Amino acid sequence: MKASTRIILNTAASYGRSLFAIAVSLFSTRWILEALGQSDFGLFGVVGSLIVMITFLNGGLSVGVTRFYAYAIGEGQNESSEAATDRLQRWFNTAFSIHLVLPAILVLIGWPIGEYVIEHWLTIPVERMEASLTVFRVSLFTAFMTVFSVPFVAMYTAHQKIVELSIFGIIRSCSVFVLAWCLLRVSSDRLVMYAYAMAAINVGIPLFQIARAMLHFSACRVRFDYMYNREYFKKLFSFVGWKMFSMTCVTMRAQGTPMLINLQFGPLVNAAYQVAFGLSTQASALSQSLTAAFRPAVTSAEGKGDREAMLEMALQACKFGALLVLIFAIPLMLEMENLLQIWLEAPPAYAAQICQWLLAMLIVERITAGQMMAVNAYGRIARYELIQGISFLTALPLMWGMFQLDFKPSCIGIALFCSALVYCSVRVIFAKFLLNFPVMPWIRQVVSPILLILVLVSTGGSAVASCLPEGVFRLMLTSLICAFFVLVLAWGALLDRSERMFVFNAIKQLICKIPYFRNFLRQRAAISE
Repeated sequence: MKASTRIILNTAASYGRSLFAIAVSLFSTRWILEALGQSDFGLFGVVGSLIVMITFLNGGLSVGVTRFYAYAIGEGQNESSEAATDRLQRWFNTAFSIHLVLPAILVLIGWPIGEYVIEHWLTIPVERMEASLTVFRVSLFTAFMTVFSVPFVAMYTAHQKIVELSIFGIIRSCSVFVLAWCLLRVSSDRLVMYAYAMAAINVGIPLFQIARAMLHFSACRVRFDYMYNREYFKKLFSFVGWKMFSMTCVTMRAQGTPMLINLQFGPLVNAAYQVAFGLSTQASALSQSLTAAFRPAVTSAEGKGDREAMLEMALQACKFGALLVLIFAIPLMLEMENLLQIWLEAPPAYAAQICQWLLAMLIVERITAGQMMAVNAYGRIARYELIQGISFLTALPLMWGMFQLDFKPSCIGIALFCSALVYCSVRVIFAKFLLNFPVMPWIRQVVSPILLILVLVSTGGSAVASCLPEGVFRLMLTSLICAFFVLVLAWGALLDRSERMFVFNAIKQLICKIPYFRNFLRQRAAISE
């Protein structure tokens, strides 16, 4: 399969999975909020945030491991298959050794600290204290299994098996949907039951992925003589170590935000943040569908030594990533109040404003996604991750200062958006400094067209929304009109001629793989001859 076809296929699969997940989560979250109530729903969010550190570290570890896998695959294209497989197997065993020990250490340290925070720091009703501790313990075990599965799951991404990962994602979304429906029909402690059921889902799927990876990928073979290779361990742990520093800062921001909210406003505003964060997380997963497709291709190009192709793909990732975000972010930002009223009937106060700022933050992040992928592919990330990590933390003091000045809870979103501007600027500077990333072409070809599309479509969408009463019809009409004009304007203003041909040819190749259309095109070709 050609690289362009694979990227489009992987993007379509990941985008389709994310769309399905969002559609399903609209019902799931509403039912879960109804079953738990705003107070327990907020408690689940704030208690769960205590293990977000492990979850975010898992993301950083996954990026690091995938990077070395994909780099090794790129290097292996110039070697024999035996040598390439052996190198990849060495990287797998090195990653496996790290992920065998690290999550156990994190659990041993995090368990007593987390319980102390719950019992002495957080604002939790006395009658819900034991349930909150149970939720924390179950979540901690789930996080351990998630981190342990990273060396296996990363192999799918490195080999660009995004379609298969998308299938696992759809299975998870369906499982959560069924759980939410069942939760309304039980009479026991629903918060505890929800925690146990989510643990079963989030542990069962990774276990199946591990078994599947061991059968499908020859490199996924545990060899004790490969597990502690000093050279590989040093390279991987150096990269992952700096990535973990950055992700630790992200974690501190992610943990600190709900804790600051809880201390300042209590569980009800926690519920508002939880709703906004959950919706923005789904939107982020949707926007990252293209990142997942481009990242291994960008890293493999750098592994082969093709810097020009790597930078070109990174620039394309900025364009396509921002485009995929604008398609749904603009109508969501315009219709957020309407959407939450339809979705939750009685949404928590301030949830809409917080979510609008989080979506704006997402647009900024996607515009600089290519720079992030390019720097990660390059591999020398120490100074980049140091400054990037500190930039992530700017949200917390800014948020605290706004709280002291008696700003409304919607300032939470403003603080997070401002921090995004800081760390995305860091991405651009380092990409230029390390890789000579083409900044002026990026501004001309990406930033300017995106701003133009954002202003024009937002203005037109606001005009449409102002002419209609709130409801499902207005939400659907505004979304369709905005998405249509985003695509039309992007086709003319954002994509150049070669990229339009890239999309057109890749879609044509995918259509030709469908038996009905393949036979139809063959018949047309025979007739024309």
